Amino acid sequence: MTEIRIVLADERLAPPRRFVLRRRVDVSGISGVGDVADGVLWPDGTASIRWRGEHPSVVFWDRGRVSVETIHGHQGATEIVFVDQDDEQPVPAVAAAPVDPFAAPLVLRRVLDHALRKPVPCPNCHRTAPCRCVADRAEGRVDAVLAALAPWLTTRAGDAA
Repeated sequence: MTEIRIVLADERLAPPRRFVLRRRVDVSGISGVGDVADGVLWPDGTASIRWRGEHPSVVFWDRGRVSVETIHGHQGATEIVFVDQDDEQPVPAVAAAPVDPFAAPLVLRRVLDHALRKPVPCPNCHRTAPCRCVADRAEGRVDAVLAALAPWLTTRAGDAA
C-alpha cells in the first residue's frame, strides 16, 4: 500500500507532470482510442485525470500512477504518456533574474522545434518521405517555420510586412 505524502509549503519537490492517457484498444467500447484523458501527477504522488468526450469528468487517485495504470490501463491497452519534459523547470514563484527580451517562451520554442521536425514535401515529386530527387527542401522548411510563427508575428504601422 502506498502512503499518502504530505507536502509542506517550504519543500523543494519535482513540479507536477502533465500526461495523457493514450488508448490503443477501447476495451469498454465507451471512450474510443487515442488520447482519451488529460492528467497531472502531483508532487505528493497523487494523480488527477480529466476525461475527454461527451461526458467529461474528473477523478483523483491518492495512489497516483499505480491506481491509474491498474484501473485504466486495461493490461497495456492504455498507457500514460507524459507531455512535460523531465528537464523542464517550473516557473519560480518569485522572479529572481531580469527577463531577457530575446529569450523565447517555452511554448514558442516547442512550436519551432515541431516546425523544424515537420516533414517537408519535395518540390519535384511532392513526397514528404526521402526521395531520389535530392532536391533542396529549404524553401519548404522556411514555409513550415513561418507558418508556425505566424500567430506570434505582429506588424506595427509603418513596418514592412
